[in-house]
Amino acid sequence: MMCPKCDKDGSSKKLCPLSFGLAVGIVSFFAVLIWTLWALNYGMPPMMVAMHLPEPTLAKGFEHALLALLKGFLFGFFVALFYDLLSCCFAHCKSSGKSCDNGTDRK
Repeated sequence: MMCPKCDKDGSSKKLCPLSFGLAVGIVSFFAVLIWTLWALNYGMPPMMVAMHLPEPTLAKGFEHALLALLKGFLFGFFVALFYDLLSCCFAHCKSSGKSCDNGTDRK
């Protein structure tokens, strides 16, 4: 799940945005789908009944699971991009021998 983006030799480890986004999206998809199946078999939790939420159906649960897949993918994709940007900046500062906070030498 690593993509060498900043260093051409591949020595620094980076998160691949596509695979990280897909992993978070798939986990979100199955979490929502399993919760829907749980609610269909065992009924709604009392807190949700008190909030007057409608009873879930398999079609609506699958629709929400697909939406969770999309949202999880986008969240994971942008988290990995942000992580890569920060780690590339810190790797560049470390390799140049300068401190990343104010640009002074570390001698």
